[in-house]
Amino acid sequence: MRRIVNCLLRSRSGVSALEFGLIAPVLALLVAGGIDVGNAMQQTLRLEAAARAGAQYAFSRPDDSDGISAAVRTNLQGWGDINIPSPAKVCRCPNGDVVSCQGGSCGSDASATYISVRVTRPFSASTPLSAAIIPAITLSGHVELRLR
Repeated sequence: MRRIVNCLLRSRSGVSALEFGLIAPVLALLVAGGIDVGNAMQQTLRLEAAARAGAQYAFSRPDDSDGISAAVRTNLQGWGDINIPSPAKVCRCPNGDVVSCQGGSCGSDASATYISVRVTRPFSASTPLSAAIIPAITLSGHVELRLR
């Protein structure tokens, strides 16, 4: 019996398989998490590009909120779960104070009109393994454009 125990303690066969079995779940978690983070970044870039397209449309027609939303949706074809709030107009003084766009005064300076285009989309991890680490979040793209 003692001879068998000594033989097993000196044997090195199967050590690599044991090490791989211990490391494989950690590597799988890292790869799945990396894929999900990359996917979230790619979707955020697409949302920001769509918001820029809406802002470009808003530059020529700032009061056409349906047209602005349509310009955003055109750049996100196939994404049915996006949310586009109504574009917001705001007037600001050169020092950053917000004033009314109908007769607001900045003293001797003129106020500038800005329009804000925002688009959001929910994001959830693609695998249950990485969903345990990466919570469900909302991705967004936002552009604020100075009209005049």
